Formats: sequence, structure tokens, C-alpha cells
Amino acid sequence: MQRIKIEPPKKSLFKYSFTINEDDINMANHVGNERILVFANTIREKMFQHLQLNLLNTESGIIVANHSIVYKSEGFLGDAISCVVGVENMSECSFDLIFHFIKNQEKTLAMVRTGCVYFDYINRKIHPLPESYIQTFK
Repeated sequence: MQRIKIEPPKKSLFKYSFTINEDDINMANHVGNERILVFANTIREKMFQHLQLNLLNTESGIIVANHSIVYKSEGFLGDAISCVVGVENMSECSFDLIFHFIKNQEKTLAMVRTGCVYFDYINRKIHPLPESYIQTFK
């Protein structure tokens, strides 16, 4: 099996904290693997709100092109999770969000890389990033 490696973001743009609850636990009594992606999607929305960036409007917005997840440890009911988010690999039309999930302030739970592309919904094609994104992410 080929291993992927995701490093913590070099620059943090947003931090979010939450506690693992019953709905996040699977039959093996730890966080289900799919929940990490749900957490990342929720945190992405909260980050864009916090940074006052438009995630989606009727004409254009972000689409997710891919996700990569590296699981580092188990998460259990009641664990306190903090997630640090940064941006890397910014290009004219795209960027990667890097999510570093840390449990109980000491151990990495998971690393997530989400590839995002800016998209023109009217013309159905990739579009350059707005200046507001470029200024916020650099």
C-alpha cells in the first residue's frame, strides 16, 4: 500500500474546537472514518464564514476536487478535538486546505488535504480565484 503524507499547515488561518459525541462513534467504539470528512466539511464552511469569504453564491464558488485523509490515532467519545486549518498550493484557480486534527491537545488524530477549485456556475467552467481569496490566503 502506498502511503501518503500530509504535513501540518505552515500558516494557520483558522482554528476550531469541538468534542466527539455519540453520533461520531462507530461499532468499534471509536470515531468512524467517514466522520473525519464530515468534520472537515463543517470546519471549511465555518472558516469561510469567519474569514468573510463567499463559499458559494448563485454565480460562482468553491467545488471540492479531491480529499486525502491520513488517520494517525483513534478518537473516542468525549475527546476534545482542535483543528488547525491552513492553505497551501494556491494557484490561479485552486488551492489545498490542510486540516490538522489534534485530540486532547497532544496527539494528532488525522490530517486532511482538500483540493478546492473556484468554479463559474453560469458558464460551467473553472474560474480564477477572486482577489479576496488571494489576499486572505497569502
